[in-house]
Amino acid sequence: MLNLNSSFMLESTLTKLLNKTEKTWGYLQVYQRGEFYYLSIPGHGEDILKFKSNETTHSYQLYWYKRPNPSVFVEAKTLKTYQKATRTYDKGKTFQVCFKREANPIESAINRLFAELIKTKITEEYIGKDSPIITLVQE
Repeated sequence: MLNLNSSFMLESTLTKLLNKTEKTWGYLQVYQRGEFYYLSIPGHGEDILKFKSNETTHSYQLYWYKRPNPSVFVEAKTLKTYQKATRTYDKGKTFQVCFKREANPIESAINRLFAELIKTKITEEYIGKDSPIITLVQE
């Protein structure tokens, strides 16, 4: 897999996409159309990435081109642990940030980078609270 850690502008643009912030300058631009946010190259004709999210439910979905299934998505689960001493259940949240390995190594690297950005965003939202278990899963 390619290492995109040195690509600050790409990471910055993906962060803008994740935060739903429009960017109308540069080679990669972010804009909103309906409930989706798109990443495109001006003059290219088609959008490269399509993104949809709901921060309250931690639902994030990133799609490549016109593919019907998301390449990056989050699965949230609630874990119940039984405590014998108190005879109650403790509830905890877990999040699996899933990203697909694509045939194109650049797409795979971008999927991983975007999944790491989502993981960081969810982690930041739980600072000072009971932090959930957040894992990255490659499919």
